[in-house]
Amino acid sequence: MYTRGLILSLLPVALCQYGGGNAGSSTTTTAAAAVASGSIQTVSVGEDGLVFSPNTLTAAVGSKVQFEFYPPTHSVAQSSFENPCAPLNSSAFFSGGFTTTGNGPNATTFTITINDTAPIWFYCGFPTHCESGMAGVINPPSNTSQTLSIYQAAAAAVGNTTRPKSVQGGVIGPAAAVSSGASTSTAATATATPTSGATAESLGRVDIVTSGFIAMIACAIAAAM
Repeated sequence: MYTRGLILSLLPVALCQYGGGNAGSSTTTTAAAAVASGSIQTVSVGEDGLVFSPNTLTAAVGSKVQFEFYPPTHSVAQSSFENPCAPLNSSAFFSGGFTTTGNGPNATTFTITINDTAPIWFYCGFPTHCESGMAGVINPPSNTSQTLSIYQAAAAAVGNTTRPKSVQGGVIGPAAAVSSGASTSTAATATATPTSGATAESLGRVDIVTSGFIAMIACAIAAAM
């Protein structure tokens, strides 16, 4: 009777170990969803000369595009395809001019939020930069008559670049961690480790050992009775 009571008292321990494997799965799912819904893509402004890198990108609704400025002086402003090197309208986003010294990027960035999937044409508002081809597009149209190369060709014929009168349409602040859609799976893998510190492999071993332990207890109970 004493032996059977001792064996039964060990059952909760085994069952608690077995149940611990589910916490890691819920943590992984939450982390992956958070990365996907808050992705940030970075566009380098002037890192390789009078260009945006990349100058063409696709961004989901709710995601952000962060502009990172390199020396010497650059800006980013929103325009239309029909009128390159000029503001889209009175509410077009504009970063203002960023003057950067040294070799690296400015510590401050300009970030916009994507509210829909309509094409967003943008250019550098510093004099002569847009005319030299410094422009880009977010969510380019499928219409082959409206391409970035056509925009740039039209920009080359513009006599004078204009820009919005004030900084607007975005957030100026320190660079944020980049998490594009392509990095979602990597981030999910990194956070897949359960909070207890056990790995997925070790959890599998716990399941096997626990199952065997329960079987041994069952046999012992049968023998004791």
